[in-house]
Amino acid sequence: MYNLLVPIDADEDHVRAQLEAIEGLLEAGEAVCADLLYVYEEIDSPADEAGEAYIRAVNENIEDLQGVPDTVDLAVETLRNAGIETAVHDVSGDPASAIVEVAAEFDVDAIVVGARRRSPVGKVLFGSVAQAVLLESEQPVIVTAT
Repeated sequence: MYNLLVPIDADEDHVRAQLEAIEGLLEAGEAVCADLLYVYEEIDSPADEAGEAYIRAVNENIEDLQGVPDTVDLAVETLRNAGIETAVHDVSGDPASAIVEVAAEFDVDAIVVGARRRSPVGKVLFGSVAQAVLLESEQPVIVTAT
């Protein structure tokens, strides 16, 4: 059984590309199990104390406030219809760090991440979760582009 961690975000194009990559593994004859992961990105707090208390309260309830995007349901339905054992997990924190930590905790065989096409300047200015996962993960990373 090939165990995959599939971090899901709200971008449907990313998710569809990730699903295509996973279905490609099935076509290659691999038995696949997918752990879907949604990361609630916490809000950084401002410097003043009143702001800190408010942001802390928001972060404590971020899962209830944001909810899980519809793309998680899309991924679950698609994978289960393809006969892939699927579980859904969610955590809060920095997306790249959370993905790497969960991948190590679950001892997955690979991580399947979606990435946007960016200009070189865009990569420098804004960074990338996919790039950070590639650099930090000890597990192999499959990057899909939209």
